[in-house]
Amino acid sequence: MRYSVKTFRAAGLEAKWTKTRKGQPVIVARNPTTRTWYVVDRSMFKDMKKEGVLPAFERHTLLGDVFSLPL
Repeated sequence: MRYSVKTFRAAGLEAKWTKTRKGQPVIVARNPTTRTWYVVDRSMFKDMKKEGVLPAFERHTLLGDVFSLPL
């Protein structure tokens, strides 16, 4: 599995490249039914390789509505 927008879109997520406040390029993704974008970090991507893209994404973003930070 590659760390690319195409990988996440194929799983049914919306995904796009963006930059952090420090200018580092990252991929952010979200479930099409929600408004919050989440950074697909190293830990999340590692779990996606093990569990599958959607199950790992849902587990990592479970409390995202409560604990979210702006990019």
